[in-house]
Amino acid sequence: MKKIFILTIIIAALSACQDNFLELTPVSQPNEKDFYKTANDILNGVNAAYASLQSGNLYGGRDLQDLTEYRGDNVFDNDPSASAGLRFNIDRFIAGSDNAVIENVWRRLYATIYRTNIVLDNVDNITMNDQLRNRYKGEVRFVRALCYFHLVQLWGPVPLVLKAESTEESRKNVRNPVNEVYAAIEADLQFAAANLPNTYPAAEVGRVTTGAAKTLLGKVYLTQKKYAETVSVLREVVASGDFAILPTVAEVFNPKNKYNKEIVFAVRFSTVVPTEGHGLFFTSQIGDFIEASFRSLYSDSDARKEMIELRKPTGTQNQTPVKYLEELSAANNVGTDFPVLRYADVLLMLAEALNEQGYQAAGDAFTHLNTVRTRAGLPAYTASDLSTQAAFREAVLLERRLELPLELHRWYDLLRTGTAIDALKAVNITIQPFQLLFPIPNSQVQIYNNPTGFPQNQGY
Repeated sequence: MKKIFILTIIIAALSACQDNFLELTPVSQPNEKDFYKTANDILNGVNAAYASLQSGNLYGGRDLQDLTEYRGDNVFDNDPSASAGLRFNIDRFIAGSDNAVIENVWRRLYATIYRTNIVLDNVDNITMNDQLRNRYKGEVRFVRALCYFHLVQLWGPVPLVLKAESTEESRKNVRNPVNEVYAAIEADLQFAAANLPNTYPAAEVGRVTTGAAKTLLGKVYLTQKKYAETVSVLREVVASGDFAILPTVAEVFNPKNKYNKEIVFAVRFSTVVPTEGHGLFFTSQIGDFIEASFRSLYSDSDARKEMIELRKPTGTQNQTPVKYLEELSAANNVGTDFPVLRYADVLLMLAEALNEQGYQAAGDAFTHLNTVRTRAGLPAYTASDLSTQAAFREAVLLERRLELPLELHRWYDLLRTGTAIDALKAVNITIQPFQLLFPIPNSQVQIYNNPTGFPQNQGY
């Protein structure tokens, strides 16, 4: 088991030693350029990009959860007094442009992008093996694409920054149109898919693979309703044989079975090094935060029902879903990985895209949907159950809700399918269309002071 943690230990060291270095203001850029002289220096920069994903503002804590999972209809914030109401306000759609949690996510996403850009700006100047060079490029381009995928869905048009900028250059940034941002995301992921390996040695498990790049690319295509492209790339993931559905969903999330065959990409954590751990995911001390109407969707025979039950690890009053349940370490933290992409998601996305291309009473769409459904202990759907394209579409969306809760997919699923307003109304939250996007942090609007090129989102 020690080998599997080597990558995270390296990342921890980089996070501790280089965090300030890699986020220096542009006046320090000559130092950054001087730093990158060897292939190992580039590797350190790549690892720093991974480390940024571990931030509490992203996959290592609550902030990104607030902007995605809590935004939807699966869970709710039940403590308006905590954090001066910042998180509660986001959940209730009353947060303004001065909300610190919203700003924290924005800043960390761009800080992560900055780290990827530093690597890309310097890697071609280093004498090293070209295959390794392109692998490093592919890794950070995946990370950059992932960050922009969050940015464009949460805020719409955003600045598209593809190199580490000087202060003067950054002042010229504007909010690029959504289609330009998606085009850049696609380009990054296409490059990553073409240059990353299928697998890594045990000591490097957790790095981005070609399968992960193709899976995220498929999700990006699906979000844009590019169904033919979605089907093509996700079929490559399925045909690769690199991933598989485990016998039970409990095995997927067993903390002793991390980065198993169903995990396509996860942000890695560990308690071996204290700085690599994190607090429990999705915790509360004051009662259930799972929507009652969501709980009621699970039948008693659905094996996934238990995964959203809340439990208290030994020695804490915090309760966490069984999906992320892990006993606390001596340092009072846990090392649960966060699953960004997994194979069940691949199959459900592929089923959705196939159906959008055209309903078929028998075919791969039913096969992929039923692979996920029957694993949970439920009967397979037949054409008599889902006799139309619309019925199949609703069934896939429901299956995604039952299979992937607390994995940050639900809000984006609601946005993609145009069902967010109705879904929230069903849990007694009424919103206006402009609230499908977050406000741009007010600090950014003021810094740019450009009402034409960098305006606030409508309604805020």
